[in-house]
Amino acid sequence: MKAKFFITLGLLLAVLATIATFGIYIETANASSNNSIITANVAVGNVIYLSVAAQGGNTINFGSLFTLDSYYTDLPVTDTDSGGNIGANILVSGTSWALTSNTAVTFSVGNTLWNPTSLTSYAGNALTTSFVNTNDIIVAPTLSNPTTSNNIYFGLYIPAGTAPGNYVQTISFEDYNASQNIYNSITASGNAITAMADVQGTCYIALSTNTISFGSIVSNADVPTNVLVTDTDNGGNVASSLLVEGNDWTQTSNSLTTFGVGNTKWDATSQGSYAGTALTNSLFTTGISIAAPNTLDTTTSNNIYFGLYIPGGTPAGTYSQDITIENSC
Repeated sequence: MKAKFFITLGLLLAVLATIATFGIYIETANASSNNSIITANVAVGNVIYLSVAAQGGNTINFGSLFTLDSYYTDLPVTDTDSGGNIGANILVSGTSWALTSNTAVTFSVGNTLWNPTSLTSYAGNALTTSFVNTNDIIVAPTLSNPTTSNNIYFGLYIPAGTAPGNYVQTISFEDYNASQNIYNSITASGNAITAMADVQGTCYIALSTNTISFGSIVSNADVPTNVLVTDTDNGGNVASSLLVEGNDWTQTSNSLTTFGVGNTKWDATSQGSYAGTALTNSLFTTGISIAAPNTLDTTTSNNIYFGLYIPGGTPAGTYSQDITIENSC
């Protein structure tokens, strides 16, 4: 009997142990059921960020140019969207060029050209004072590519008569998404760059004729100093002085037959007789000046007159002489 009781008690303890273990498991499961879930929401709007940069940070420099010179449309400005999320078209506008030492002296905004690609000539679209859509696109930044950009290229022409000096122009940028009707948010770097150009002083020369004729005359006779040559500066920007020189007269059929350069005379005014200053074989300053052209009067000019004496004994024939006229400025 004692042995049987012992066995029964052992079974009872085993059952009690099982029940206790099961009770602990149930309490643990009940504790985890108290958790809660919070859902967070955010509305991400469309945005465009704008930052422009050029070769000099915020400047482009066309360097030293003369009037009538042009600079190829190949100076880049980079428009960057760093952190936006929609694409945009680049818009540009500008101001007139102004002389830094006197802002009242200007030339047109439209002498600056822009183009979406670099060109090896002065070509493209004229810059204007109001924003124009270049149709140059900055693609939408993405999580994997958060910064996108594109370039606009600029060229410049210096018009006739532009006064010498340093000039500046402001070129402004906007980025615009038409489908969303959204303009950019300006970043700290701003939306404008400064263009610079140094216009040099220069003068040009164009003669009214490359040939003058004294007609047919006999030896020991002369032609009055009234044969006109007009010296014109088409588009320079500073005053100039006229210099002149020549060489001996030479018979076209026999170059050994000559007579002196000084038989040709010149003068600043038309003469009724053979008079004036004898031509020499070295450049001589005549004292004849040509006024500086300007943007309102881009062409200026002055005259010089020539006469000729044929020395006695000069053999008959056709003779020629080269006369060089130079403008010094």
